[in-house]
Amino acid sequence: MTASSPNAIRVRNLTKSYRIYDSSLGRALDAFRRTPTGRAFTALDDVTLDFPRGEVIAIVGKNGSGKSTLLKIITGVTSATSGTVEVEGRISAMLELTSGFDPELTGVENVYLKAVSMGIARTEIDERMEAIIEFADIGEHITQPVRTYSSGMKSRLGFAVSVNVDPDILIVDEVLAVGDDVFKLKCIDAMEEFRRQGKTILFVSHSLFTVKAFCTLGVWIDRGRIIEQGELGPVVLAYEDFLRAERARTKRIRADSDDVDTPQEKRDIIEVSGFAMRDAAGDTTTTFCYGEDIVFEFDYTVKRPVEALTFCYTIRNAEQLEVYMADKRNPANTVDSSPGTHHLRVRLKSPNLLAGEYLLSGELWNNDAGFYVGYSNKRPFRIEQQDYLGTGITYVGHEFANE
Repeated sequence: MTASSPNAIRVRNLTKSYRIYDSSLGRALDAFRRTPTGRAFTALDDVTLDFPRGEVIAIVGKNGSGKSTLLKIITGVTSATSGTVEVEGRISAMLELTSGFDPELTGVENVYLKAVSMGIARTEIDERMEAIIEFADIGEHITQPVRTYSSGMKSRLGFAVSVNVDPDILIVDEVLAVGDDVFKLKCIDAMEEFRRQGKTILFVSHSLFTVKAFCTLGVWIDRGRIIEQGELGPVVLAYEDFLRAERARTKRIRADSDDVDTPQEKRDIIEVSGFAMRDAAGDTTTTFCYGEDIVFEFDYTVKRPVEALTFCYTIRNAEQLEVYMADKRNPANTVDSSPGTHHLRVRLKSPNLLAGEYLLSGELWNNDAGFYVGYSNKRPFRIEQQDYLGTGITYVGHEFANE
């Protein structure tokens, strides 16, 4: 790469594989075997990425997705099985803030020790020592053995060294998960200054609130592969949608069918059939564009007289959080309850649901008798959008004026 390259880091076809063993003995014995017995595991699978210079890039993904493995290869902590990484500029990595510290040495002595591990000359640390001590802000403890430090004090010292060595690329892995609020604000201020200077920051955090406020680009990794990359908003939106669906799967056992299971005694009164969702053009679908009308319809057969029958529907997100429930007692939702077969067609007008997975449930109610029959039970549908409008469940328009 040349100095004019727009990318601070180039990753090409990066793969990292290793073996997993059930016991330490199995791992030791494999050293003497011709054929390994451990289970092959691929932490990174043919990853190709560019990290543009001057951007703050969020790397998101579940635990075990490959985020830390990628950062460790970029920083040289571990080697790749195949592929290449090209880095332009000095890297300061905060993967483990307290790594490289000797518990028997003082804070000052450990600053020099950590600097050596980062390839920084002692003369440079001499020039920056005052700024490091001031940033760490651990008072007289700086001259005491690190074994007497709390975990927060060690983190302060580690961060102080990392941000005061004038790196071109700053790599931050869950640093803000430790320390008190004052320390976290200090970390953010330091990284904000780096951003203003046009330096490149790779930022890993499970706090999507912080990611949205701080980063400009995003990379979503899952099971060692790049799922989404690019502008931050769409990447985070897709990742949040994935998380909601994942959490929902762990909370419920899905039915074998989306059909409503109506007890026989209810079917003797009202029977529902032919449920379908359609787009505005009338085509059957479960995928809709943002702002598009959603139409659903079904037949219901009234076998015995029922008075004051109304319909109701509920929309939930993938985690089954209620987004909207129509009023079950609203007389405007009264439908034909005379004996015979009827067709009900409902149009949801331009719902402002953001992209993601949703569930539609609905019932026919007789409120006087407390009788109801379901016509849809958590029927899944999806909203897609072309333009990034923000994250969450629904779009809320706004206007403002400076006065």
